[in-house]
Amino acid sequence: MRDSYNRFFKKFRIGIDELIDFGIEDTIFPDEDEIGEEWISLINNATNNKRVFIRGYGRDAKGTILFQEFYKITLKNNNIKKDSTNNNEPTRLLQKITGYIKKGESANINNYQVSHIFGKTKNPLMFTAPWNIVWNPKIFDPFTGHESKGDYTEKYHKNFIKTAKNKYYPYIKDYNNLVDKYFNYIIIDSALKKVEKFADTQNIGENKFNKFKKVVYDELSKIDISDINN
Repeated sequence: MRDSYNRFFKKFRIGIDELIDFGIEDTIFPDEDEIGEEWISLINNATNNKRVFIRGYGRDAKGTILFQEFYKITLKNNNIKKDSTNNNEPTRLLQKITGYIKKGESANINNYQVSHIFGKTKNPLMFTAPWNIVWNPKIFDPFTGHESKGDYTEKYHKNFIKTAKNKYYPYIKDYNNLVDKYFNYIIIDSALKKVEKFADTQNIGENKFNKFKKVVYDELSKIDISDINN
């Protein structure tokens, strides 16, 4: 198998362990001891019918209404909003909690991008969770994006995720408890039946709705922390 990453590292004599160490070290993680208030605020807003955000779903974000309807039922929240740029709110929050600013006269960071550690961007408890967003060095995007494959990507991603799990273990436990309360399988199944009736009124076909159902289970799943000893 000809792997361009492998050839590049051999050419410039870069070891994968060195790469992993530098990439994780240069990632700007929010301080785990200073994000508690933001996390509590997000939970309160999401569960008390206050404004929270998600990333748009589907082509031209037209499927976002399905998630909004779903959260009206499960969270009893009528104020789930689509992020204006699909990354505006996480960027704003990350700038606030890290002190690093990407654009404008106050910019003090360059060639970093906002990344969601665990994904789940259509989940209002995760899209702006302060422990789910980092400043990721752009040069490492090939190792964290969905497009790349291979041993280097797999090993980097595994170490990156494990680092985040260790840093944010208490917050992940909180999140998993919230999943049990608001998004367990019984609640999801019941809500999806109601959303399906809504989808019919919006002329959303069976195939599109079935895809939506699969995304729901993925977006609202727990984060596995069985590999972390805390």
